[in-house]
Amino acid sequence: MIWDVVIIGAGPAGLSAALFTRMRRMSTLLIETAVAGGQLASLYPKKPVHDMPSYTYVMGEDLGRNFVEQARHMDAEIREGEHVTAIARDDAANLVRVTSTKGTYEARSVIVATGGGAFEPRKINKPGEAELKGRGVEYGMPDIESCRGKRVLVIGGGDSALESALSLKDVAQVTLIHMLDKWQGMDGYVEEVRESPIRAMLETETVEIKGNGRVESVMVRHKKTGEAEELPIDVVSINVGYLMDTKIVRQWGLELEGSQIKVDPVMKTNITGVFCCGDIATYPGKYKLLITACSEGAAAANTAYIHVKRPKKFTVGELYAAPKDEGDAQPKGDES
Repeated sequence: MIWDVVIIGAGPAGLSAALFTRMRRMSTLLIETAVAGGQLASLYPKKPVHDMPSYTYVMGEDLGRNFVEQARHMDAEIREGEHVTAIARDDAANLVRVTSTKGTYEARSVIVATGGGAFEPRKINKPGEAELKGRGVEYGMPDIESCRGKRVLVIGGGDSALESALSLKDVAQVTLIHMLDKWQGMDGYVEEVRESPIRAMLETETVEIKGNGRVESVMVRHKKTGEAEELPIDVVSINVGYLMDTKIVRQWGLELEGSQIKVDPVMKTNITGVFCCGDIATYPGKYKLLITACSEGAAAANTAYIHVKRPKKFTVGELYAAPKDEGDAQPKGDES
């Protein structure tokens, strides 16, 4: 079978792309290394997501499930636990071949939506961290119920750290520390932290995580004064980001900027028929948000449709003229 589009990655960007390719009635295959849902499912299942329009907040795992169910409802085929190892353009056949650990697929277009590749939590590399991992030391959003009534130290100053602290403030005694002199997250989160009972400490670094089999305390130090304090702590939640492994993507012949794939305003890469969206894509002025990934997915899908179907090129007047009969009033084509 020759697919109209193969989408590599089934996170929010890839699943959004699949929604719109299926709305265009393009045969669509998504290939996901881990589980469909992307970071929402694998990294942040217990994290409340506050920046998705139409939700006051929604848990990561629930939002990820919604994305997946919508794509499946639209009859996109999703294959999980399958790792793409290569993509190659065949100019003679006007196709792109996608090779995975389970086979080779031919497609008229490919959308790369791999996020940042494989993720590994960034460590703080302090004494006691490795020894007490899984025994009170956790990465990312901890389980709220398991923290009920406990003393929790959240380490980090970005959105994930602030959200973790805010999510726990009603069930646990929360301390939040950050090495820099100001918080790096959204102004709204910073304001909420300031107005909450969270003990928030800037310019404070971790010295040592202590415990006998489980976390019992954490030694911290103020960077300017040098004053040290030992905090009685039951759970340490480290939120200082993730390391991204893009070694495989680097072998595909795509033009990169740092660890990201360069795209133009309609998500085209340097390879004909290969498009890109989500965290792995970069362009001037990009602002990484969940909603950005979704909109890029829609844009990549539309550009793939134009590439594959080559619809009639309408004039501006034809594009926006009122329809002459019943049916979809939206433009039937576009120019890339």
